[in-house]
This record gives sequence, structure tokens and C-alpha cells, in this order.
Amino acid sequence: MNENDLNELKNIFSYLVDSFSYEVERDKKAEKTVEITKALENDKRAIESLKDQIKNVIDQFVSNYKDFGEYENRILESINTYSEQFFTSNSHNALSEISDLKAGIDKAIENGIKIMETFLSLNPFTILNSEINITIKEDTPEIREYINSSYGISYVFLLNWNESQFMHNPFFASLYNGIRIPVSINGEDIIYENLDGYHMVSASIKRGKMECSFVRSREEKSFNFVFENAASAIVITFQNSGNAISILDNEELLKHTDLKILSDALEKLFSEIMGLETKNKKLISLKLDDNELLDNMEFDKIFYRIIESDSIKSLVQALPETSENPDDLSKDFIRQRIHTIGKDQDYILSTLFG
Repeated sequence: MNENDLNELKNIFSYLVDSFSYEVERDKKAEKTVEITKALENDKRAIESLKDQIKNVIDQFVSNYKDFGEYENRILESINTYSEQFFTSNSHNALSEISDLKAGIDKAIENGIKIMETFLSLNPFTILNSEINITIKEDTPEIREYINSSYGISYVFLLNWNESQFMHNPFFASLYNGIRIPVSINGEDIIYENLDGYHMVSASIKRGKMECSFVRSREEKSFNFVFENAASAIVITFQNSGNAISILDNEELLKHTDLKILSDALEKLFSEIMGLETKNKKLISLKLDDNELLDNMEFDKIFYRIIESDSIKSLVQALPETSENPDDLSKDFIRQRIHTIGKDQDYILSTLFG
């Protein structure tokens, strides 16, 4: 068993178990809330039933003793008053407990999602493909990281654009000031576009390749760049009033293009965007086989999918029975962590250990 295998198990039976435990805590508190609420409703119905019985008895008495009728309303009003006072007094502790339970539910959800964020930030599974997409609308960037991984798990992080200096002023001049790109030839004259006034409106990074678009406000002009980081390869497309020109396909324009400076600027942008992966980010979607789990915090489905896999079972079964350090991975450590979940221990243990 190599270090990657050990780290995978450690993360699963630490972070994932904790997030699952908070889901179980949330469910237990929710069930208790329903139980107390139903008891209060039953108390309320019992009081209403008693009031109806008393009214029927008084109505029958009045039918025999007409003169007693003038007292009926006062008696019923008193009964209403005292029954409401009784219900309010009797339900005070229950309502207080419901309030505490609801606060506990909110805290369990917050903690469970926070731990899942931390867990997925470690890239605990084999990443099949990932992509970062950036859109800037009304001067506000939105940066999302999409990840598809093994076990049929996919998730989306909202990256914190405030951690990027460029995103606060997303003009090309923030990367490198004064870059000019030749866009056309008029006789012997080369017509250049200065990139300083162009601002980014979108970008994406996938498999080490970045594509980004810069536009000039109030003009129908834009540049689209494709930059491959590993090879420092660049593709430049200029659009003017709907007409697209591939700059590097024109030998004369290529001759007058400073690819080194442009490559340095795009590499800076690439590195700054990729650096956001390691900064604070928020989990906004978590799916298993395209089914959203985050909205209802259904982390148990991910846990069961993982422990039912032959690869995880074989890794667990290859662990030593015990370890001198209680925090080191061992079968005993796994069993102890499973008992903290508070649900389905027998099934989980039999699945992992046979």
C-alpha cells in the first residue's frame, strides 16, 4: 500500500465520515423536532376536544334550565382563557426545545458542508477532468471550477475572485502595459490595436489550455486568445464588426507581433487563475451520477458508493489490525471512526471487513 492509498483512506475515514456524521445528527434532530411538534398538536387537539365536550354539556343543561343561558357565554369564555393559558404554559419547554433543535440542525448542516468542502478541496479522488470558467457581467466576476472524478462524483466550487489582483481591474493593461497587436495592413502601413483598453469578459482553462476573450467597450472589437501553458503556444483571433482575423496565420502580421511579451502576459493570467484553486472557495454543487446531493446534504450516498467499491475494501482489509499510534491507520481506527457515525454500523462493518 503506497502513500497515496493511505492518504485516500485517511481522508475518507476522517473528513467524509465526519460530514456523514453531521448528516446523521441533522436527521436525528429533525426527527425529534417532528416528534415534539406532533405531541404539541395532539395536546392542542385534546384541549379542543375537552372544550367541545364541556360546551355540549352546558348546551344540554341550558336546554333544561333556560335561565342558565345568560351564564353560558361567560363560562365558555373562561374555559377558553384558562385552556389557552394551560397550553401556553405546558408547551413552553417543548417550544424551547424545538428552537434549540432547529438551531442544532442549522449548525449540523453548516459543519457538514464545511467539512465536505475541505474534503473535496484535497482532491481525494482520481480527477477525470476539470475546468475553470470565468464570466464577468456588470463588472462582477464569477469563477467556477468544475470537477469530474472517479466513483461517479462531480462537484463545483465557486472560487473567490477577490483573491485575484487582476479580477479587480480586468483590463489587459493590468497584465502588461502597452502591448500592441497588428490587426491589418494598409499599403505599407501596419495598423495596430493597443490592448490596454480591452477588458476580459470570459475565460476558461481546461487541460492546461486557457481561452480568454477581451473586448473594447462601446466598440465591436474583441480579441480571443488561446494559450497552452506547457508549450507557451498562442492563437490570436481579432474580431471587428463581425469579421474575424487569425493574426498568426498572416505572415506579415506575425512578423510584427511580439509573441514573447504576449506569452508572458497570458502566462501571468493563467497562473493567477490557477492559483485561486488553493485559496478559499465555496462548494456549490455535489453530484453522484448527475443527482444533486448538496441541497439536502445526502453525503451518505457518497460514503456508501465508496465503501462498496472493491478497491477501498481491499485497501481496508490490507491494513494492520492495530497500531501503536491510535491516530495511525489500522482496522481498529476504521472501526472506531465508523462507530462515530451513529448509523448503519453493522452494514458498514460487514461491507468493509466481510
